[in-house]
Amino acid sequence: MSVSVMRFVSSGVGIVLGGLFVYAGVQKHLAPYEFAESILAYQLLPSGLVGLVTATLPWVEMVSGFSLILGCLMRSRRFSNPSPVGGILRRSALLLILGQSLLFVAVLLITMARGLKIDCGCGLFFQRQVGLESILEDALLLGVAGWLYWREWPAGGREEGSLSPVQSKL
Repeated sequence: MSVSVMRFVSSGVGIVLGGLFVYAGVQKHLAPYEFAESILAYQLLPSGLVGLVTATLPWVEMVSGFSLILGCLMRSRRFSNPSPVGGILRRSALLLILGQSLLFVAVLLITMARGLKIDCGCGLFFQRQVGLESILEDALLLGVAGWLYWREWPAGGREEGSLSPVQSKL
């Protein structure tokens, strides 16, 4: 695939991933009591920290998702003079999303190993119990975020996100 097609695909995937995190954060922010009960059900945090996590995690999800969307939009050719801010936003947002996804997978694995039958509290489209399906969903988000982050890093004389060296014009 050409570099421009891959850039278009990765921007589209980034916008969708960012949208999922914004949506999940908004759902948790709009139902803080249910989200706090969900956190308590995991039995991993002292009750004194539940309020802090309930207040901050939705905002981290929304800000990281929105930053990824904005960074992907700033990459597009609609901006005549692309700014390095778009790349910084994308990479920072992807690091936050990678960290969150890794944390979510770890928490789900711990909960599943402990045998707790609780609601996932993921904040996406429907409610479900912690299990293989929710772990695979978060692992997929982790993989997608990892792929997007990998695409951000140029290597040596390579163009942003490309896999092949840029041909020099002689």
